[in-house]
Amino acid sequence: MAMRFLPRIDGRPPGEAAALPPGRISIHADRFSRPPVLPAHLAALRDRLRPTRLSEGILPFDDPLVNACLPGGGLPLGQLHEIGTTGLGAETGALQAAFVAGLLGRIAPGKPVFWIAPVSDLHPPGLLPYGCDPGRLVMVRSGNDTGTLAAMEVTLREGTAAAVVGEVGELDRIASRRLQLACLRHGVTGFVLRRWPYGQRNRQRDASAAVTRWQLISVPSVRTDKEPGLPRWHVALTHARGGRPGEWIMEAADDAAHPVRVVATLADHPSESQRRRFAG
Repeated sequence: MAMRFLPRIDGRPPGEAAALPPGRISIHADRFSRPPVLPAHLAALRDRLRPTRLSEGILPFDDPLVNACLPGGGLPLGQLHEIGTTGLGAETGALQAAFVAGLLGRIAPGKPVFWIAPVSDLHPPGLLPYGCDPGRLVMVRSGNDTGTLAAMEVTLREGTAAAVVGEVGELDRIASRRLQLACLRHGVTGFVLRRWPYGQRNRQRDASAAVTRWQLISVPSVRTDKEPGLPRWHVALTHARGGRPGEWIMEAADDAAHPVRVVATLADHPSESQRRRFAG
């Protein structure tokens, strides 16, 4: 059945030609028909493979003082975060890996986590005590920092991972901006672990576009029954977009809800000299 209408132009000046030719214009509905409906099994497969957005929400810590320093009351999901350290930890990457593992265990547990690095020295079972299931990891070997950043961006744009972790030494603002945009557009959380595995660290650091930037220092653990205590870190939140800096002593915990817990609050607002010291 055809639908027809008469074009009508009100207020046309005298002598002006009509914008449309006189007569009736027909629009046939069958020319704009909807695509055929997919069979049930194909529709179910499409919905299962369709990327889901994970950016809506935050990842709170177990301490309200930490959450008060973060925008929205927790670590924003679906955005880029930078984690670094100083000294030997900047070469081994052990501190950054342990800290981020405590966060990964609580981000979309049913989704895979891509870990991209130029050095294949990560021991996945070692992340289990920090709450991260090693069975979720997809290990990717890159050639250098440039390859790591490129692989991170591609993986973030796929939109199927719970999080993407990349071990990177050099990170300029343009590269970090591209990663942040990929996180926002596809709802995947990104973590950049600043690491120089061969000790060739460049002191010239550009401020990245990461939403939060963290600096870690290892501190002595508390012995229990003549046994070594749980790993502890001096954690400094040096930058939080929409939040404020802070410093705490945190340790790994045998708690699935909060694998990283706060044991001491050092300061709510570190001084400028302290921020420069943690930035390395």
